[in-house]
Amino acid sequence: MCWRCGSGPGNPEAREIDVLLEAQVREHLARRGLRRRDLLRLAAGALALPAAEVLQGCATVPVSGRSQLMLLSSEQEAKMGVEAFAQLQQKEIDRGRLLTEERGPAVHAQVRRVADQVIQASGLADRYRWEYMIVDAPKTVNAAAIAGGRIIVYTGILPVAQSDAGLATIIGHEVGHVMAHHTGERYSQNVLTSVAGIAAGIAGASAGVPGDLTMAVFGLGTQVGVLLPYSRKHESEADYIGLMLMAKAGYDPRESVGLWQRMGASGGERPPEFLSTHPNPETRIKDLETWMPQAWKYYENPQLPLPNLP
Repeated sequence: MCWRCGSGPGNPEAREIDVLLEAQVREHLARRGLRRRDLLRLAAGALALPAAEVLQGCATVPVSGRSQLMLLSSEQEAKMGVEAFAQLQQKEIDRGRLLTEERGPAVHAQVRRVADQVIQASGLADRYRWEYMIVDAPKTVNAAAIAGGRIIVYTGILPVAQSDAGLATIIGHEVGHVMAHHTGERYSQNVLTSVAGIAAGIAGASAGVPGDLTMAVFGLGTQVGVLLPYSRKHESEADYIGLMLMAKAGYDPRESVGLWQRMGASGGERPPEFLSTHPNPETRIKDLETWMPQAWKYYENPQLPLPNLP
């Protein structure tokens, strides 16, 4: 769940966060004992459930109001995120890249000042024990969020932010990921994709199609047709929530457009949007401009309540 413009070998830090979260998903599945036969049973059971019971697994995303399927509780999601964050923090300590408050007091003061304002605006200041980690990586233009109220800021993004308002755009986006429970939704997608993959393999075998061909086609179709669009949807949703949060926190939402113009100029080459985990900067700027009238209402009247809060 990162700020990066795109994915690939040029973003090792972003991929490392993904790997840690994926490991937590696998461990959680193993703890629940979800093996192949259990997934088959789950698929058969889900198909037999009445629609009303299936919808009991749906949740409403704060602020955006989108419905999402959640197959684990917010407590379980937070536990996975906190564990992944602790592992990443230890890795950065071992690398000597963890920027402590003693080493970087001005950076810590700015991040804390902006994060406190944005988190307070979210209405969820007391929901988690919010923590942030600053990584001393001047060439990494990135930030990330993990479930459980954990935020990661790489120092390379601070010159692009330029100001508190620019940083509020970034922090708002990250808090948006946490509010929207995107880690839990990714977990749920992994479970459903596993079920669908097993079903596709069985169907292919019944039709006489080689298993490796079936899974290759299924894997490509799932990646391009399901997982990447969902990832881009998560990023756009975090942009939307973050814009409302920064405005409600007292930061001029128009600064978000300038931030993304600078991000676009610093990002280098990117894959085509349909092959990327993130929308292109041009798409994000267009969306931000579309949402600006809504955000302006919160900027002018911070007392307006955010919709769909739990």
